[in-house]
Amino acid sequence: MNCQIRLLIIISSVFLIKSCTKENDLPYSIYDKNGFIKADGKFKGDQFIDTIYVYKEKDTDIYNDHFDTLIIIDSSKGSCFYGTEIVEEKKTHKLFSKGVYRFKKSSDPRKCYESKLKTGYFEFHNIDGSLHSKKLYQINGDSSYVVDPGKNNN
Repeated sequence: MNCQIRLLIIISSVFLIKSCTKENDLPYSIYDKNGFIKADGKFKGDQFIDTIYVYKEKDTDIYNDHFDTLIIIDSSKGSCFYGTEIVEEKKTHKLFSKGVYRFKKSSDPRKCYESKLKTGYFEFHNIDGSLHSKKLYQINGDSSYVVDPGKNNN
């Protein structure tokens, strides 16, 4: 009888532990057609949560070797969620660019990531940190358009 109680306790413990773990809140990586990781982040239900880390598109893309790119998910409304993209220089951590993306919610993480569209202001900075240019984007349907080309301080 004592063995049966122990077995019952072990089985119950396994079910309890399994039910408490969040299987729908797991890291998810998106790969490009060449097998390189394009982005990764935590996905839950129908959207990314927390931060999406974005990697260079091609292994030969030297330009992106100098920058870190991440998208901080900061809000969710209706059928969309929003994130602020920050691009900074790897060694100095100086801001290179900053802007907001809108993503459509989907149970498929790849579709969520690939639905990103620019919205609001996107800023680009000079090496000294001063503003180089600023553009205002607006979404119309499934496309994003420049509404205000902003200023260029050349």
